[in-house]
Amino acid sequence: MYLHTRLLLGIAAVTLAALLLSVLIPLGSVRPDADRETEGALRLTTLLLSLEDRVRAAPDAPAALAAAAAAVRQSQPLRHVRITLQDAAGRAVATTAVDAGQGGWIAGELAGVSGRPQLSYPLSWSGTPLGALRLSANPRSEVSEIEERAESDLLLLVLVILAMAGAVYFMVRRGLRPVGQIQTALAQLQSGALATRLPHFRVKDLDDISDSFNHCAQSLQSAAAQRRTLNLRLIAVEEDERRRLARELHDELGQSLTAIKVDAAFMEREARGVLPKVVTCARGVAQIVDSIMALTRNMLSRLRPHELETIGLRGTLQDLVTGWQARMAGRFSCTLEFDGPVDGLSPELNITLYRLIQECLTNAVRHSRAQAIAIRLQADASRLQLRVAETNVTPGTAPDSPGGTGLDGMRERVEAQGGDLQILWQPSGGMLLTATMPVATTTGDPDGE
Repeated sequence: MYLHTRLLLGIAAVTLAALLLSVLIPLGSVRPDADRETEGALRLTTLLLSLEDRVRAAPDAPAALAAAAAAVRQSQPLRHVRITLQDAAGRAVATTAVDAGQGGWIAGELAGVSGRPQLSYPLSWSGTPLGALRLSANPRSEVSEIEERAESDLLLLVLVILAMAGAVYFMVRRGLRPVGQIQTALAQLQSGALATRLPHFRVKDLDDISDSFNHCAQSLQSAAAQRRTLNLRLIAVEEDERRRLARELHDELGQSLTAIKVDAAFMEREARGVLPKVVTCARGVAQIVDSIMALTRNMLSRLRPHELETIGLRGTLQDLVTGWQARMAGRFSCTLEFDGPVDGLSPELNITLYRLIQECLTNAVRHSRAQAIAIRLQADASRLQLRVAETNVTPGTAPDSPGGTGLDGMRERVEAQGGDLQILWQPSGGMLLTATMPVATTTGDPDGE
């Protein structure tokens, strides 16, 4: 069943139930009304018969008039009419009781309206006229009943409307409850929770939406898993290429530089005291070779941090930060803080953290106007968090946005480890980088060897 069909059928059922209630409940008052009308007619008939019997049984005319007056006074209130006994001179002798206390202001207004229909019935005793019975319409009781019925009908109408509104609200809310679930699932999917799934709602169109959503979520989850696997392979290939370059630099360029330095030392020794200019040139060559070898060692350290295998993550990161601090002492100060067991992480996490901090320091040198950088690495049994905050931004200068390639590379590395990377700009203008990744405590060679 479709959602709109269910809602239409529910609203139709509520409307039919309200219609039946509004008809059946007023019908329940028909019998009491009929009983009251019958009772009123019987009272009027009983009064007339009593008058006739008392007048006939009276010994004389005055007694007959007094008996008739007594019968009129002793009668119960009549419905819709009022009887007045008049003597032969037209003076009112007795009047039936009236329900003066019934009805509201409408009954009071109608009771005072003149010109109501009146009937006169002559009364005699043995042919002697005694007077007349005057019947005048008295709608007060009927108007009172109409008022009461109108109040009860109005109350019933209000209750029926409220019940209908509550029932319709309940049905619509219940019918549209899956819409809230769909919105929540979409928000979760947008935030990256690709494992989110929608249940079956037993409603045709909503089940179609649920099936489509689950299919899309499954496709996104599969694509994310494939992308993560691909990123891991690309990162592995990148690290392999870094190792190859480092090996070639060490083996080929290192040996060549060593040979050049040996030749320069030989030239200096052979030319000493004979060719002073050659000695000076040989010393210059040796100095240049020393500079190239130092630069090569720095490049090898950045290409392949062997310290991760020997002294661990904590010592390697401390050396990295100390080296940058020594080179950029005039630009900014850098602090490194550890919290938790950071030396028992997996090799993949070790190299990922090293590359993240390395990229952050490179971006700070190229783009940042901050005077201080605080690095904090926190680890526990289930996850680790890297936080890099730039503070003390130079007043009057706007920080440059770091290049997108470096940030994309960092995000790919973090996502490949199943983590999340967030980059925010603080009110002070400095960048705040937060990387959160699950912990894997496997041991082994960080380079995969």
